[in-house]
Amino acid sequence: MKTLNQKLLFSMLLAAAKDIRASVPLLNDLDGQTGDGDHGTTMMRVSQCIENTLKNSSGEDWHKTIDDMGWAIMSQDGGSAGMLIGNLFCGLATGLVEPELNPKQTAAAFRHGLDKLAYFSGAKLGDKTMLDALTPAIEAMEQLALDSEDIAALFLSAAKASQSGAEKTKAMKPARGRAKNMGEKAIGFVDPGATSMSILFNSFSNHINATNKEKCYG
Repeated sequence: MKTLNQKLLFSMLLAAAKDIRASVPLLNDLDGQTGDGDHGTTMMRVSQCIENTLKNSSGEDWHKTIDDMGWAIMSQDGGSAGMLIGNLFCGLATGLVEPELNPKQTAAAFRHGLDKLAYFSGAKLGDKTMLDALTPAIEAMEQLALDSEDIAALFLSAAKASQSGAEKTKAMKPARGRAKNMGEKAIGFVDPGATSMSILFNSFSNHINATNKEKCYG
């Protein structure tokens, strides 16, 4: 699979929404260790926005659909996490410049999303936030895209990097959000926002691999 197109991206997002929904209890439990315990509930609303936006999409312009998705996520009552994830999607939308994106263009589109989220977040690597999983995911995509024409490999690299990044937050002292108030007491707990990003990219990768298998054996 050499390109990302509208049909594939939309199906990836629906798969991610399903996986996010299944992870709500885990995310609430993680957030309860360092915050107010509602990150999973926020991500449930994010998943609903993804599903509703795709359901109501005309399917004519993936740029508009993903931008609408971002605004829908920002408009729901999801606190700072909802605002940041909404900006991620709005940024991603600006990179959907062609009907089909090769790996370099795909990585560039997700870089737009990361940059917009990071701008509004004000956080940096090591602050124990979703950026600690999202940033290495996008950097892995960019690195692999230099030599690869395989979209599946691109998202597999992002999934592995995001999971590693999320796990590393366990050793970090938080510098943002409610968790900041815990100081060093938050060390030893994985950041729920970073975990959400890991779930997102692992879902993307798993869905693409399943789609590839269907094409080969279906």
